[in-house]
Amino acid sequence: MQRHRIVLIAGILAVFATILPLAAAVIYARHRAVEAERAHLVEYSDWTLRRAERNFDRIRDVFRELQTTRWQPCNEAHIARMRQLAVDNQSIEEVGYFAGGKLACTSWGVVRQNVGRGTPDTWVEGGYGLYLNVRPKVSRGGVVIAVDHGDYNTLVNHERFVDVLTDTPMTIGIATLDGRVVAFNGDAPSDAVAKAAAGDGFARIGTRVFASVHDGHFRAFAITDRAYIQQRMERELWALVPLALLTSALLVALIVWTSRRRLTPERELEAAIRRRELHVLYQPIMEITTGLCVGAEALLRWQRGDGTSVSPEVFIPLAEQHRLIEPLTDMMIGCVVADLADMLRRERSVHVAINISAADMQSGRFLPILTSALAEAGVAPRQIWLEATERGFMDAAAARETLEKARAQGHLVAIDDFGTGYSSLAQLAALPLDALKIDKSFVDAIGREAATSVVVPHVIEIAHGLKLLIVAEGVETREQEAYLRAAGVGFAQGWLYAKALPATEFLAFRAAANGQRVSPFLTSLAG
Repeated sequence: MQRHRIVLIAGILAVFATILPLAAAVIYARHRAVEAERAHLVEYSDWTLRRAERNFDRIRDVFRELQTTRWQPCNEAHIARMRQLAVDNQSIEEVGYFAGGKLACTSWGVVRQNVGRGTPDTWVEGGYGLYLNVRPKVSRGGVVIAVDHGDYNTLVNHERFVDVLTDTPMTIGIATLDGRVVAFNGDAPSDAVAKAAAGDGFARIGTRVFASVHDGHFRAFAITDRAYIQQRMERELWALVPLALLTSALLVALIVWTSRRRLTPERELEAAIRRRELHVLYQPIMEITTGLCVGAEALLRWQRGDGTSVSPEVFIPLAEQHRLIEPLTDMMIGCVVADLADMLRRERSVHVAINISAADMQSGRFLPILTSALAEAGVAPRQIWLEATERGFMDAAAARETLEKARAQGHLVAIDDFGTGYSSLAQLAALPLDALKIDKSFVDAIGREAATSVVVPHVIEIAHGLKLLIVAEGVETREQEAYLRAAGVGFAQGWLYAKALPATEFLAFRAAANGQRVSPFLTSLAG
């Protein structure tokens, strides 16, 4: 990703990081305020319901006592008991007795008027009839609720059902389960009272909000102004806004830090691997005696999205340093199989050499991946040579285990850039190797009066003594080729033959160089 795109995206993210925490604070504050007010109203609704049930229990107790005793209707003892129950029970204003559908006497005495029983406005579980707005005929008091059961009724003030103290202004009320309002206090609009009495839950109507709860007898509700939610929300914001500002600052700092990290070379390489900006080129490997192209070394190249290239001498050490070499190895395997599987299936004597990092050589974790890819593509393991530098043999025991597994599967193993590291001859002899590659720095010294010019014959002699195949790297002149041929070096690669080529160009180069010829030596080696 280009630098200006990263900066642009970081700027956009910074704007969102500034706005979103504040917006989230407002949304969360409102949510908290609504939930707090809902819980507040539910709490008072529950208290009101319990208050109503306690009062109704007292009323039931009065009915139970009067109905379980055999009274002489409306005699002095009967009226005295009704009077005493009305006095002792704070929930009841008056007790009445009916005979033949007429009010015969009350706790005030014998009734001389013709007062009919009437039909209840609604019923409560247990056979209790409710007359919701009754004006007493005997005591001539204010409007009350009449509760009717058996031969008796009781008169109760509406306030007895809703006399609950509240800590904020609200309307509380009691209704029957069918939505008939029994009693309420406050000044809530009638439509809000009706809706609260009709169903449970928490809802809004106009400028009011309400909560309702119920049990087996009644529904209780509490109604308040939505302005109290706004007040709660403002209190919440006083606590949340500083936290939101701190969060915004931290997010912006994180975005800046992340953007700067993404602009570092290792993060750029990680992104390039993810976007598969790296690709593979193939440098032909030639059989010196016949001039045949017998294979290729696969080389990773990195070309950025903007067209600029990064040298392998830069990104390979970077990948090794930052634990990115393993995905590079996996990418290399995938590319080689995708590019050359068809050719490798047709030409069993051709091989491709893949460089294996020191980390992969120590762990051996690439082998199952390579084996699976080759099996799926139908490529013989012997056609994939594994090249490892001397650094890959720092842990000789681990490297030997990996090499033995690789060779057991059929791969040939080469030590790359021999002589530039610190391998001893004893260590080299102890490792299960098949080939040795002479580094370009030694090939360059051939025919020159250079201190390294004496190294090449010794390296060749060592390889011959260990019966290793020899590949010379960086061959650029016919003089170097002639020297290597005379010294018994079998294979070479370098600009004398071709630079590293894309897959299609490598296939074309090999076809032009070989025609129908096949290397007898490598054919026998391929088995």
